[in-house]
Amino acid sequence: MLQRTIAALLLVGGLVAAGLGVATATVWRDSDTVVATTAYTGDGTVLVTAPGVLDLVAEDVTIRATAPGEQQVTLAIGREADVTGWVGEDPHGVVTGLSDWDALATRAVDAPAAEDEPAEGDAPADGESPAEGETPAEGDATAETPVAGVDPAGSDMWLEEATGAGSASLRWSDQPGRWQLLAAGVGEDAVAPTVELSWPRQVETPFLWPGVIGGGVLILLGLGIGAASLRPRRRGPSGGTATSATPAVAPAGTTAGTSSDDDGDARDGEVPTDTAQVRMLTRRELREREEADRLAQQQARAQKPRRAWLTGQIPTVARGERRPRTAAQPTVDASAHPTTEDSASTRADAWRRAWGFTPGSDESAPAPAPESDPDETKDSTR
Repeated sequence: MLQRTIAALLLVGGLVAAGLGVATATVWRDSDTVVATTAYTGDGTVLVTAPGVLDLVAEDVTIRATAPGEQQVTLAIGREADVTGWVGEDPHGVVTGLSDWDALATRAVDAPAAEDEPAEGDAPADGESPAEGETPAEGDATAETPVAGVDPAGSDMWLEEATGAGSASLRWSDQPGRWQLLAAGVGEDAVAPTVELSWPRQVETPFLWPGVIGGGVLILLGLGIGAASLRPRRRGPSGGTATSATPAVAPAGTTAGTSSDDDGDARDGEVPTDTAQVRMLTRRELREREEADRLAQQQARAQKPRRAWLTGQIPTVARGERRPRTAAQPTVDASAHPTTEDSASTRADAWRRAWGFTPGSDESAPAPAPESDPDETKDSTR
């Protein structure tokens, strides 16, 4: 049960790690492009960028300016001195950098205050100065003139320029020097256009492969532990696992016992079936069986009669005896041993005494059976 729980936890952890790694490269991955726009609402029809803004994120930038309706829009890129000289003291807006990754920071530059000047056609007489607080004019009040945006297109001060109705765009790659962008609204009742800058960037995903590889390793570990926990286990009679077992076949009508008592007990007990009974033996039982076979072979070799060499003369065995016995080696007394001076009769008497014959005895009487010698050996042929 514990192995299955660990396997389940490893599988869940591996899936979560792999999913988070993939999410960092897809759902949570940052955009490959940084796009920032302006929100300038000040006076003037011109918007310029400070030096260094065009290459703030990357060396390549795409510039796009839009204006409401079909208002004419002009984009121009020139050196800092040329752009500043063309704008002069007119009110305009300046892009100073990024306020965040989606917006550009801007500030307004107002025109300097104008000094009072006498109107034409009402010049003061010689030695006479105009009265204080009196503003000479053609009428009682001067009419407010409409704002008209000047078109900077066509000047030889610009390195790159683009013009369009409602919108205009161009691409710029950074070059050595201090460069500025000038975006101008052209025409009657013109307003400053909205500028959008787009930079490409390289986005890194440092957690993608560590998450995927780590999750894969956890999943493999979980699968391995789970497979090991689900594998069936076979146990022998003693509770141990039967790893190397040999089937023991008991033929029909026989029992495992070796003695007659065991046979009797088996008859009194359960009657064996006609079919063979198969049981798996454990290693311990196999070792015990091998040891018993070895001991039985040793006992059989010890009890097996050994062949002995028969020496001496083979005696005549009476018919009444069921088992012949080997003749014992006759022993001759040293004092009775015949010498060269003995006669033939003396030697014959010695042999008669050795075989149990005495001189003068009745020859018809049966000869006594020789005593059994302790060293006699049994005939191996019986």
